[in-house]
Amino acid sequence: MTDSVTPVTPTPEVRDLTTARQAGRPAPSFEVVLVTYRSRPHVEALVDRWGAEVPVALVDNGRGVDGLDGWAEAHPQVRYLDGGGVGFARAANLGAFSSEAEFVVFVNPDSRPSVEDLRSLVVGLAADPVSASHAATVTGPDGQVEIGVAGWEPDVLRTAAYAVGLHKRWPTIGVYGKPTLGQRLDVDWTTGACMAVRTAQFRRLGGFDESFFVYSEDMSFGRRARTAGLRQVLRHDVVVAHGAGSSGAPSAEMMRLKGASFTNYVHRYHPGAAATVMSGTLAAGYLARSVRGRLRGDEMGPLFWAQAKGLLSGRAFVGGAEVAHRRLCETAADRVGATADADPRPVLLVTKEFGEPATSGGMLRTLALAKWIAARANVVVVSPKGVTGVRRLESGQIVLEPLRSASRSSRVADALTFPRYRSLGAPRTSGAALIDGVSATLRDLGPFRAAVVDHTNLFGVTQMLPPDLPVVLSTHNVESDLMRQRAQSEEGATKIAAHVESALLRLLERTVGTRHPNVVCTEHDGRIALEDGAPAVAVARNGVTPPAASDRERALAANPHGTELLFTGALDWRPNINGILWLVESREWADLARRRPELVLTVAGRNPSPEFRARLEAAPGVRVEADVPSMTPLLERARLGVAPLLEGGGSRIKLLEYIAHGLPSVSTVVGASGLDGLPEGAILQTPEDRDAFCAAIEQALDSGPATLPADPVEAMLAVYGWENALRPVADVLPV
Repeated sequence: MTDSVTPVTPTPEVRDLTTARQAGRPAPSFEVVLVTYRSRPHVEALVDRWGAEVPVALVDNGRGVDGLDGWAEAHPQVRYLDGGGVGFARAANLGAFSSEAEFVVFVNPDSRPSVEDLRSLVVGLAADPVSASHAATVTGPDGQVEIGVAGWEPDVLRTAAYAVGLHKRWPTIGVYGKPTLGQRLDVDWTTGACMAVRTAQFRRLGGFDESFFVYSEDMSFGRRARTAGLRQVLRHDVVVAHGAGSSGAPSAEMMRLKGASFTNYVHRYHPGAAATVMSGTLAAGYLARSVRGRLRGDEMGPLFWAQAKGLLSGRAFVGGAEVAHRRLCETAADRVGATADADPRPVLLVTKEFGEPATSGGMLRTLALAKWIAARANVVVVSPKGVTGVRRLESGQIVLEPLRSASRSSRVADALTFPRYRSLGAPRTSGAALIDGVSATLRDLGPFRAAVVDHTNLFGVTQMLPPDLPVVLSTHNVESDLMRQRAQSEEGATKIAAHVESALLRLLERTVGTRHPNVVCTEHDGRIALEDGAPAVAVARNGVTPPAASDRERALAANPHGTELLFTGALDWRPNINGILWLVESREWADLARRRPELVLTVAGRNPSPEFRARLEAAPGVRVEADVPSMTPLLERARLGVAPLLEGGGSRIKLLEYIAHGLPSVSTVVGASGLDGLPEGAILQTPEDRDAFCAAIEQALDSGPATLPADPVEAMLAVYGWENALRPVADVLPV
């Protein structure tokens, strides 16, 4: 505790862990990360206060201007890092990502935590597995808790309440929290003025959000933690004095930075009208405070004015250089760990669906491609849901970082994009959101070293790209052929639309597809692309991510559904819908279900329509697992995978996933097309005949292995792991 604060009773978790430590258990190791800017007196005071027992990573954004580099050499417990003058978030990440301690405690130089305060935060976090951080309650020079010590995710109501001052009467309804001393408060985020994190977990979460030069990086970290199912804890029993003096840029600059960072945050995560209302409302509140302050002669009047300017413009300056908007725009373009002669420009990837976890085979391939490129160059992904940065940390980990959410678009706006796409499907699945995202990304995040346009129905986007930008087309498969197959199985207006779309896609393949190198996933697709006139073709087969660990034997024995068959895939994709209904609505399946009442088929995947789901659940022995967070438990406990597919192209990632988890499978010949070099007996193939398919299921259950042998599976993974599978991309993509 600080000397000026009355101690508060520790929480039970802290008491328990402290008792354990006193009983002889080793205390967790931690290192303090101090980000400093012309703050040598504060750094000296803190290090003297803590003594030689507390290791310190001193990240100097002043670049040695006050002699801290030489001073650090005389203190063995201090390791000096040149922060480069690039703001708090980047400097703090530099300290944390390079730390070898189990825990890191971020401390502002002008705060005054004691060694016991630091230990209490670390001990409490170590006893709290569901939290990403424990932060101290910090107080100002007046001894009162500072407003903004923690807070909540901004929305229109919270921002309006704070703008008009309602938070002073009802402290929990605004954006920024100000608890009373000793008050417990559940919050969405905490300030990094004195905050402990697990070092490895902090890295996995991507650290502080480097899109912000200073301010709002703590709010964004709270968002990352919540997305990962974690919380942040504001410790009412650890109270630390703050504001011992200046440790940064002049106050007006910092206030403008605070306003600009808030505007950039809400426009990134709450795009459209809501973001405009939030930043505008808060700016109006600070303008009113500024006018009132100036009339009273209050020194805060000009500072509130500076904050309002930052809110209205989204721009702020340090030393005359604009840093707020520039940082937001350049984040994805920064080359992490680049050498001096490396090309720092990122690769642009335009696709119709992107995210992690991937919920379809196409998404898996696109995600794998983005990560493969990110191991060589940073990637900016534009999809209908927004803009995502994919980059490699110094630790080698690939992280996905949302850069901008897509604004909502209307059906009319989407329909008007047809001349751009020249496809019927793209206006519906990608629409104006993707077009707007590409325009903004080219404007704000370029220049790019190359672009990858993913899926044939997005080929029209190439018209928007700079003429000198190298472009690669990733086709996955011959999409016009897939649509032609779909047309053959449809009726009425849907059949006509599918035929029209097939013709439009074929035109794109024969025009845009012949102007740029193609990446395809089978030799068959490659031959077609070359016959059409593609200047170069790279055949990068589909792959699979090996499971980190498998508990298949136990899961299989404990399966609550008896003998379980498994089908995985996007349940809004017509070939999957047609194939599974072809099987389960047949007389042959009904006969099999009667003969084997213990048999259950689980159909798992995303976005089943109510009609499709009802038809599945009406079939004998069929159950649906929709939108599951992970397929791994299903893959481990299933007895047999199935792929009753009648149409499609490319190769089936679902079958590779089955094999990777040691799961044998039954597939139609079409379903297993494009796969070779697989373990013997891994896939029992049949013609597109329901009698043969059901007979193969019984054969596999009666005489086939319950789990594939480990050695052949490992051999398959060596061939079909994504790193090897995608290696040919390097032949056509300059990375």
